Amino acid sequence: MFQYNQPRMIGDTGQNIRYLGFEVTPDGGRRFGFSITSARQESARVSLDIPGAMFTGTNRISYQESASICYEKIRVLLEKQEIREPLSICLTVEDIAQLRHIPRGKARAQAASQ
Repeated sequence: MFQYNQPRMIGDTGQNIRYLGFEVTPDGGRRFGFSITSARQESARVSLDIPGAMFTGTNRISYQESASICYEKIRVLLEKQEIREPLSICLTVEDIAQLRHIPRGKARAQAASQ
C-alpha cells in the first residue's frame, strides 16, 4: 500500500504520483485527487471518481481501500503512457475487481497487466 502524500516514481517514465486528497460526491461516492509530476513537464492533475453505489452491496469496497485502488489505476495507466494534461476518470466495476486485490512485487505487475 502506498503512503499518503509521498511521491512515487513510476518505471522509466520518471513520473511521480502524489495523492492530494478526496471529496465526497453528490451520490455518496468519492473523488480522489492526484498530481502527476516529472522533471520534463509541468504537473498534471488527475481525478478519479468512485460512484457511491460501489460502496454498497455484497461486492462493495471500503472507504479505506478506495484511495489505493485509485493509485493503482493511475500506476497502470502510467506504465502504458505519460499523463501530461488534466484527466478525469470514473472507475468501473471492472477496474475495482482488477485493482483491489493486486499482490505485491512481481506478481503485482503481472496481475495489473491482465
